[in-house]
Amino acid sequence: MKPGLLLNFHDRAQNPLFESHDPSMMWDDRSGYYYSYCTDSAITSPYRQGIPIRRSKDLVSFEFVGYALSDKAVAQGRDNGDYPPTFGFWAPFVERCREEYRMYYSATRAFGSSESRIWLAVSKNPEGPFENRGVVIDTWNTPDTQPNAIDPHVTDDEQGCKYLVYGSFFGGIFIKELEPATGLALDPDVKYQGKCIAKKPHGSYIDGPEGAAVIRVPQTGYYYLFLSYGWLGDDYDIRVGRSRNVTGPYLDWEGRDLTGQGLGLKLAGSYCFTAKNPWAAEAPREDQVKIIGRERHSAPLSNSAWKFGGFRGPGHGVPFHDPVTDSFFFVHHVRDGAACFCRRDRGPLPRDSYRMHYMMVRRMYFIDGWPVFSPEPFAGEEPGIMTLAEWEQTAQGKTASWEWLQFPLEDNRIAHSQNTPLPEMLNKNKALVFSCFDFENSRTNVAFSGFTENGAAIWGKII
Repeated sequence: MKPGLLLNFHDRAQNPLFESHDPSMMWDDRSGYYYSYCTDSAITSPYRQGIPIRRSKDLVSFEFVGYALSDKAVAQGRDNGDYPPTFGFWAPFVERCREEYRMYYSATRAFGSSESRIWLAVSKNPEGPFENRGVVIDTWNTPDTQPNAIDPHVTDDEQGCKYLVYGSFFGGIFIKELEPATGLALDPDVKYQGKCIAKKPHGSYIDGPEGAAVIRVPQTGYYYLFLSYGWLGDDYDIRVGRSRNVTGPYLDWEGRDLTGQGLGLKLAGSYCFTAKNPWAAEAPREDQVKIIGRERHSAPLSNSAWKFGGFRGPGHGVPFHDPVTDSFFFVHHVRDGAACFCRRDRGPLPRDSYRMHYMMVRRMYFIDGWPVFSPEPFAGEEPGIMTLAEWEQTAQGKTASWEWLQFPLEDNRIAHSQNTPLPEMLNKNKALVFSCFDFENSRTNVAFSGFTENGAAIWGKII
């Protein structure tokens, strides 16, 4: 039981979860692979436009397999007429529908622009080449107060109708119905925006929302809208609202509508547990080199000044139901919180940016109809769980001491752990205990995830 990512090792070929930003996930029953697609991004690798692809047999060990879009599709997606071409494509989502694979991806005028397009590209193979079928939503020549055609995700309602979820902090998160046979928009007008399902409350200081995704969970009877608030280089987070209908309204823990009343239930943010022996390339070991499947790396691929600083900005993720194991996961990017990889961005609002990003896969469970994440990245552990109250009656539970941290709803600063008694507000009958690989200490361990009575997420693990 080992995780698939290794910090401070900056070679995508040997450490494939490195450089994955805005990742998606799908299971392909034809090939027997899980496929993940992400934003065009390169930190140490040669840059190429065209949607990077990774695949895995177990959601732990991945391999980088190339790029999805054909040269023709790239040229079409880049073309902005008299304006400079789009440099990179963002946030792809792929699914198999009927006998083809459909990829929805974003092409924007420039970073930070609200003028964008979401293209649909199709292929007979999950590894491409994908060819463009057409534009699904176009927000060029619209004001910043209206939605941005970016960050696509596709979801199905109970009747099998398909919907595109998209948008960002400019005008909020929107949903519009798709035509089943083609995957294009049901309304032929590509300027038709659909319905707003999330928007930042007036007066909130946290940027967002963006990076939205919706999933229907029959076991709970709810649709869940996941989204991110914050600055992606530092204090990004993951939040959720739920609804009985795919088009909303989506409500938070307190019953507030996400279209201007509530930010959503916060599930994860920047965090730091105590790390005595982190799973990183600070001092390479044979077992670490083995997990990435290649020979020992050379010194330039890591930074000798590296020191564990927690994880920054988990966000822009997708909920994923694995039909093989009938389990739920949440797949997102996260940034290495080491100070040596932080730079101070200059501008009207100076802010920190942590540069080194990775894909992280977490188990996702449900408590009283609300999702919770494992505090640790998935390492192949079995899904067996019990409540914290039940576990404390076991021999190990009676003597356990916990290290824990809490995510405040309105405060996006990094959450640091503490070794104190668990808070009285934690309902132990509504917190779940499970096995994990303790990333910060490179060993197997036991962790829990739950909520306080007022809806603050708490993560903990045995000291």
